Amino acid sequence: MIGSMNASREPHRKRVRTFNVPGHAHFLTFSCYRRIPLLTNDTWRTWLAQAVKTACAEHDMALWAYVFMPEHVHLLVKPRRTVYEVSAFRKQLKQSASKRILNALKKRNAAILKRLVVQERPGKACFRFWQEGPGHDKNIWSLEKAWEKAVYCHLNPVKRKLVKFAGLWRWSSFRWLELGKRDGEPLTVNAWDERLRDDPDSPALDAYSRSQWHQFFERTARP
Repeated sequence: MIGSMNASREPHRKRVRTFNVPGHAHFLTFSCYRRIPLLTNDTWRTWLAQAVKTACAEHDMALWAYVFMPEHVHLLVKPRRTVYEVSAFRKQLKQSASKRILNALKKRNAAILKRLVVQERPGKACFRFWQEGPGHDKNIWSLEKAWEKAVYCHLNPVKRKLVKFAGLWRWSSFRWLELGKRDGEPLTVNAWDERLRDDPDSPALDAYSRSQWHQFFERTARP
C-alpha cells in the first residue's frame, strides 16, 4: 500500500476477448504502463525474455517470432496443446517480469517509481509496470498471416528508426530466423513445423524459411 504518493487514477479497463481455437497461432501485443519506455534496460529485457521462456515451457507454446520495443512487446506464439489458455500464458509472463523489475526498483527507491503509481481506490495505491488490461490478442489461422506478423516484428525497430537494419536490434527474432544466429540470442525461436488450422495441406517443415517474406529479406533487408 502506498498512501501518500501522488498517484493517478486507474483508467477504465478495456475488455479484450480471447479465442482459444485449436490450430491457431496468436499474435500478442502488450504495452508498458502509459507507454512509458521502460524496456530500455538490457537487464530488464533479459528478465522479460526469461519470463517468456518459462511461460512458453509451462504452457507448451512454440515461440515463432517476437520483438521487444522500448514501450511494448509483440509475441507470435503457437499453442501445441489442443486445449490451452492464452490469457493464462500472457498473465504468467507479464506478472513474472513485472514483479522482478519492480522489486529491483523498490530496493533502489528509483525515481521512476513515482511515475508508476496507480490509485486503485481511495487510500490504496500500487505500482504498475504494464498497461492495465491484457493488451491485444489476434488469432492467426494461416501461414501467410503468420509471416506478415513476423515481418512486422522484425521491421518495427527499423521503422521507428531505432536501428538502420533489423539485424542490429538484438531484441527480436530476426537474427535467429534470418541470419541463423544462435549463440547469445535472448530467446530460442522454435521451428515453424506445425500446421495451422486453415493450412492443413502445408508440409510440416520449417515454413518460415520457405516463405515469401524470407525471400524478401534475402533480397532487400540485409546491409
